[in-house]
Amino acid sequence: MRKTFLVVSCLSISAAVLWAATEQRLDVKTGVWQVEYKVKYTGLPPQIQAMVDQMNPQQRAQMGLGAPKTYKTCITAKNLNTPWTEGDKNCRWTVLKSTASDLELHGGSCKAGKSEGDDSEIDMKIHAVDSEHVRATMHGTLSGNGMNATLDGNYTGKWLGATCPADLK
Repeated sequence: MRKTFLVVSCLSISAAVLWAATEQRLDVKTGVWQVEYKVKYTGLPPQIQAMVDQMNPQQRAQMGLGAPKTYKTCITAKNLNTPWTEGDKNCRWTVLKSTASDLELHGGSCKAGKSEGDDSEIDMKIHAVDSEHVRATMHGTLSGNGMNATLDGNYTGKWLGATCPADLK
């Protein structure tokens, strides 16, 4: 039994080391990036959909609904292979695919809806068009308490410069 545990442990560690050695970083510049996104929700409960419908255009744009929202973010070598999104930084992100031009991530156990007993999951795909431009898509689900909503988003990003201001670090 002990020998089997040792063999399984060694195989697991070897697999983790092999994965870490083969994971590639996106081949893009680090520094300040401007990201623009637009999202669409479907399947929201009537009371939440009514609140969204009551929002003025500025409020909707703040959420990236109906009009693109733009923000700046600092991308470093350390956070290069993470989601570049605003919002829930509490998801447990898993890298599914990582090459010089494509990054696929899955976020689970996200904070969104957790306090209401909901479960949210997010899948994100980032494609490096070149070293200064990326495109991304996001698909997420929020379920629980009779809700079965989805979120779909499209992102574009462009590199602005190598130095991140203090407010973005």
